[in-house]
Formats: sequence, C-alpha cells, structure tokens
Amino acid sequence: MAARKRKRAAVAGFRDRITGLRRVRAGDLRASPKNWRRHPEGQRSALRAILDDVGFVGAVVAREMPDGSLELLDGHLRAEIDPDAEIPVLVVDLDDKEAAKVLATFDPLGDLALPDAAALAALLEGVDFDEHADLRKLHADLAAAFARIADEIEAKPASETEHDVPGMEMAPHEHYDYLVVLATTTQEWNTLCDRLELKPERRRRSLGTCRAVRAERLLKAIDGR
Repeated sequence: MAARKRKRAAVAGFRDRITGLRRVRAGDLRASPKNWRRHPEGQRSALRAILDDVGFVGAVVAREMPDGSLELLDGHLRAEIDPDAEIPVLVVDLDDKEAAKVLATFDPLGDLALPDAAALAALLEGVDFDEHADLRKLHADLAAAFARIADEIEAKPASETEHDVPGMEMAPHEHYDYLVVLATTTQEWNTLCDRLELKPERRRRSLGTCRAVRAERLLKAIDGR
C-alpha cells in the first residue's frame, strides 16, 4: 500500500488515496466493525424507493485489506439493500488509523452544509415522488420544515436577521462542557426545533437553524415546564 501512495499524483495538493473503481457483489463487502451509523426502517424504505426509481448514481467507499477483502467506510446501508447486487465501489488504501478518521468525519462533514431554503423549495417543486410513499413523506417533511423556516425569517425584523450565526456564540470550546444530540429523522429534528424554540437564522446567503442552546432551556423542555 505504501508504494501506491508514493506513485499516485496529488489531487489539488492533497494525496490521492483512491486506487480504483470496481463493481463488487454487495454481500462480499465487509462492514466496518467501527461503523457508528444506525439506519432506521424509514431511511431503509426511502433508499429502496430511490434505488428502484433511479438506481445507483454514486459509489460506496471501501478500503482494501491485507487479505484482499474490501471493508466498507461509507455506504453500509446501500450494500445491505440487496446482497446479490453488483454495486460500484470506490477502493481506497488507508491504514487502520486513517480509516477510523474517515469513519468519524465523512458523514458529519457533509452534515455541516447549510441549506438554502429557497433553492431547496424550487428543487422540490420540480420533483415527482407520487409513486413512492416513503419518498412522498420525505418530500412533505422537507417542504414543511423549510416553509416554517421561510415564514419565521420573513416575520422577523431585518435587524434580527442580518447578523451572522449569533446562536453559535455559544458553540462548544475547550472550556465548555457540552452534549451532542443526534436527530436521525426529519420528524425528530422538527420536534427538537419546536420544543427548544430553535429559531432560523440568516447565514451569509443561506438560511440555517440556531444549533446552540443553553442547558437551562433543555432542562425545562425535558421537565415539560
């Protein structure tokens, strides 16, 4: 593996760790024992629906092990949907420590992207999910969530929406104790926003939701006060 790392050219100044693209039987891929993502049935159903409708448009990511097997780093759920299907696999050469870093950051880095409510609303208007109940529900949840954000932003005075991420002034630093709450569905996220009164904020050219809340408010929500 080390020899391949030296021979491949850098990509935009960074090392290229990709060794190739293969099509592999999904059931032959090994799940990472360190995978921390859990997939509820609603997500599985929605993925099955979009795969039935459109098919694969992206590769799962796996590293080649010393015995020649492939261990998944990203795409565990896609590999589980149909074990007999041949799926595209982006093969990378990473050691154990590097693989752990990728597992810990690959999805969370993507989750840091901020939604542009207007752009998403325009996109959803042109997408037809009529044949798939699970995708219709996902569509409805997204539309409702961003309609609520747009309404709340419009109702605020301009002076309250011009600041850049005021809620993140409370973001965790080394001298804070903090708790991370993971919402695994849109319904859970919307419920958290309602219970904790997390308000939409204008962030440069997009909209986001304040993600910092004082413990006092969380405790009141838990106690139902």
